[in-house]
Amino acid sequence: MGDLMVPHPIIVDFAVALLAVSVGFDLLASVVNERDLRIVAWWTLMVGTVAAALSVVSGYAAAPADASTMVTETIEFHRNLGIATLVCFAACCLWRVNNPSGFPERYRDAYWTLTFIGLGALIVTSYWGGVLVFKFGVGVLPPP
Repeated sequence: MGDLMVPHPIIVDFAVALLAVSVGFDLLASVVNERDLRIVAWWTLMVGTVAAALSVVSGYAAAPADASTMVTETIEFHRNLGIATLVCFAACCLWRVNNPSGFPERYRDAYWTLTFIGLGALIVTSYWGGVLVFKFGVGVLPPP
């Protein structure tokens, strides 16, 4: 069990919540056309992406070295999905970094596609993280 086993699930919670909220606020801002909602979406996207990057790093450090083949393969799948999620949202960050109150007008459909691919990857990554904990017991201390 890695030294950073405890921080990984905590950091992941922030990434999942902030990135999902960011997409939600962007959708809401698209419906009601409110500048303040775009600012909230921007901030949650930026902070959520940093949390996602920290999640990937802490996940690498937390992965057990002595796991079975099935667990190791599941961890690798979970890790790769996490990296894909990070890449999607990092690209969205770069797309929007200079305009906190605005939304990309150019290639809007491509931006939304990337956002929803990232959100889908986030959901699937979270599912497989749950499988690792609740099915395989990764990160769960044995009873005393």
